[in-house]
Amino acid sequence: MRPGNLKKPKKKSKGAYTMDLKGIMDGITLDIKETTKILFETMIMLDLNYGDASLIDETQIKTDVIGMVSFTGQYHGVVGIFCSKKFALKVASSMLMMELEEFNNDVKDAVGEVSNMIAGNIKTKMSEKYGEMHLSIPIVIAGEGLSITAVGNVPTVSDTALSCFSKDPWLMTYFSAEKEKFGVGLLLKESK
Repeated sequence: MRPGNLKKPKKKSKGAYTMDLKGIMDGITLDIKETTKILFETMIMLDLNYGDASLIDETQIKTDVIGMVSFTGQYHGVVGIFCSKKFALKVASSMLMMELEEFNNDVKDAVGEVSNMIAGNIKTKMSEKYGEMHLSIPIVIAGEGLSITAVGNVPTVSDTALSCFSKDPWLMTYFSAEKEKFGVGLLLKESK
């Protein structure tokens, strides 16, 4: 999908997305695709198929594992990878060149490193156009029966997957590898 073909959210966003910010998000879609594909093919040795990219204007994104890196600067937000535990095990096994069967700290470290590499590449591309940005350390959250709430007055969900709440839409770019689907998300706002 070309960046100009970014799908519109199903609902109108309550976020403060300006035309300039929308243009940035359209342009960054291609950067996410290229960065993720190169990373997986060279460092993780998994061939990726690119799905689509769209603004997800839902209160929840459910998944088993979330690896997140936040950034600050003229624009601030979060870059995240959203995947199943099964896919996280495949990624870690490939990176460590050994078969892992249990979800442990090595798997969390691998997901954190993948999140950090994707965020670092996106930061580099955005910094060229929009000024210096600073990254946080990666945070990896995994579990069952958990939810993450980032906004008030949203009911807590107890489910078998993580839920990542946001009042603003995520730009989600989807990929698949070895019959597993995962997403790379970008939550982006202009700093005031």
